[in-house]
Amino acid sequence: MMAKEGYQKVASKKDLKEGSLLKVEPNGKPIVLAMVNGKIYAMDAVCSHEGGPLDEGTLQGHELKCPWHYAIFDVRNAKVSDQTVWATDLQSYPVKVDDATGDIMVSLQAKQAGGEATVQQSRQDTENSDSSQKKYYEEEERKANKISLKLLSKEKLQGTDIMSFRLSKSGMEYTAGQYAFFELDVVSGDSKGPIRHFSIASSPTEQDLLISTRIRDTPYKQKLASLEIGTEIPAWGPEGEFVLHGDHSKPAVFLSGGIGVTPFRSMIKYATDKQLPIKITMFDSNKDQQGILYKEEFDKWASQNKNLKIVYTVTEEEQKPDASWSGEHGRIDKSMFERHVNKEEIGNALFYICGPPGMLKAMQDLLQKDLQIPKDRLKVEAFTGY
Repeated sequence: MMAKEGYQKVASKKDLKEGSLLKVEPNGKPIVLAMVNGKIYAMDAVCSHEGGPLDEGTLQGHELKCPWHYAIFDVRNAKVSDQTVWATDLQSYPVKVDDATGDIMVSLQAKQAGGEATVQQSRQDTENSDSSQKKYYEEEERKANKISLKLLSKEKLQGTDIMSFRLSKSGMEYTAGQYAFFELDVVSGDSKGPIRHFSIASSPTEQDLLISTRIRDTPYKQKLASLEIGTEIPAWGPEGEFVLHGDHSKPAVFLSGGIGVTPFRSMIKYATDKQLPIKITMFDSNKDQQGILYKEEFDKWASQNKNLKIVYTVTEEEQKPDASWSGEHGRIDKSMFERHVNKEEIGNALFYICGPPGMLKAMQDLLQKDLQIPKDRLKVEAFTGY
C-alpha cells in the first residue's frame, strides 16, 4: 500500500527488535532495516563488493558487517567504512514510523549525503545497485542447484594452522580466481552457520578442486578439519570477478598476504598450463618462511614459465630468514616494489590485491598514493581468516 510522499509500508515495528536486521523487498528491491537505539534505518541489502546478503550480516552499533567478505557499512547513510576499502558506498532510504499503528514505511527515493546528487551520480548509483541485486538473485538461484563434491585428501601445512583439501570437481566449472560455497552437515553452535565460501586454489586445467584455509576454533572449521576422506560436501557456485584480465599485453602484478595467495595459485597455474603470453609478478608476503603456502609449486612453475616472477618476503622482525633465503625481508613498500617491477610495467600493469583487511588498505595506499596508480587498474579481494 502506497502512502503519501512516495512512502510505502514494508513491515511493522513489532517485527524488528533493537540491534536486529530485517530484509524487506518493496517493489522487488532488497532493502535491509536496522534498529539502533530505537531508531530505524533502511539501506540496500546487497553488498556492493560481491553481492553478499547484508540482512544475514552482524550489526554492532551503527556498523553493519557483510557475512561474506566483512565489508562494513554505516546504516545511517550506507557509506562504506575506511577499514574495508574493497567495497563501495550503497544507498540509504528515508524511513517513517506510524506511532499509532507501528507501520514502518520506506521511500525508495534514495537519501544522498552532502546534498542533492547529480543526475550522473544517480544513474551510476542505480546501475551499481542493479548490478548488486543481479548478483544476489543469481546466487539465490545457484543455491537451489547444489552439487556434491567428494573429499579426496587433506593436508596440513607443517608448523601452521593452514589445511588444504582436495575434492572431486563433479561438474564444478569455474574461471581461475573465483570462489565457491561449501556447506557442512551438523555444524552446531557456529554463529555464522554451516556455510562458508573459499577461493578455488586449483586451476581449471587440474583434475581435482583445491581449497586451503586456516583452521580456527569455530565449529565450522573444526568440523571441516575432522571430515573423513570420502565425505560428500554440498557446494555451489562459482562466484566472483577477481579473475585474470583478457588483454595479455598488459602485465599482471599480484600482491598477496598470507592465505590470500589462494586465488593467485589458480591464476598462475592456469597461465602456466595454457602458456599465456602475459607477464606476471607476484609479491607473496608472509610472517615467516614456514607459513609460505604452495612455495614448492610456485618455484616449479616459475622455472617453467619465463613470464612468471615470484617475490617472497617475510615480515616478522624476529623471524630472520635462514642463510639460504633469497627473498625479501619486511613489508612490501615502494622501494621493494621498484626493485622488482620496472617503470614501464608499473605504467601498464593491472594490480591484484588479496589478503587480510589491514594488508589491503596498506597496498591500496602504496599503489594509489605512492605510485599514483589509478583505481581502475586495481582489483581487490578480501580475506578475513574466519
